[in-house]
Amino acid sequence: MYEILSDFLLRPAPFSVSTTELLWTDPHIAGEMLRFHLDGENDLASRRATTIDGFVAWLDRRFPLAGLAVTDLGCGPGLYTSRYAERGGMVTGLDFSASSLTHARKAAEGAGLSIDYRQADYLRDDLPGGQDLATMIYGDFCAMAPDRRSRVLGKIKAALKPNGVFVFDVFSTGMFDELHEETLFQPRLMNGFWAAGDYIGFKMTQLYRDEAISLERYLIVTPDRTFQIHNWMQYYTPDIITAEVLAAGYSAVEIVDFATGGPWPGGATAFAVIARP
Repeated sequence: MYEILSDFLLRPAPFSVSTTELLWTDPHIAGEMLRFHLDGENDLASRRATTIDGFVAWLDRRFPLAGLAVTDLGCGPGLYTSRYAERGGMVTGLDFSASSLTHARKAAEGAGLSIDYRQADYLRDDLPGGQDLATMIYGDFCAMAPDRRSRVLGKIKAALKPNGVFVFDVFSTGMFDELHEETLFQPRLMNGFWAAGDYIGFKMTQLYRDEAISLERYLIVTPDRTFQIHNWMQYYTPDIITAEVLAAGYSAVEIVDFATGGPWPGGATAFAVIARP
């Protein structure tokens, strides 16, 4: 156990360890993630329902969804895809969480919506081609290492029609400035989120200030197993994300407020990026 704890206290190189898939493939954790996604009153796993409604409303004003081929990457339980389909979009949702997709399919069937849900990893698997619009929401882009971000940008660009758009959100450096480093541990950390039975959870928040990167690192010790989770997050200024997207071959980038589609006011809030191939 000493070796495990010693390793936990080390400061890994940014994005040197990836555990994202465990969040969505471990049956208990995936179920907890889904529960948080479906709670429209908090921002723990997805944004509040009112914020999602506002985003989809301005997206539909800017790019009328009726008749458009739309793909949502990392669609989860369908919070955005269902709203796109309700506005007439021809929607595909990609996610590698089986539990989230099961919920999304049942919800679409119950609402009479035709949505093509596919269990896939957008980093590895083919994307639907000929798309008018692609979206990636709630900081998914920020959670990827630089080489993976570059790969995804290229794949999405290839999947879009010449006049298509890629709309995604990123977390701002103003949000990064509000973070602080901490270390804590407690029995059943996060009220049983990490395992069904007894466990002890350790959490360490580490900040890489020169790179504007944060790491939330968890060590979970149960009677039967020990595992770690690394949640990385890259934070951006409009200039930095614009340069990154243009370097991937896109022709134009626009920065807007995520909730309204208007000018981004700055500060400790996320903003949306509209990228054109």
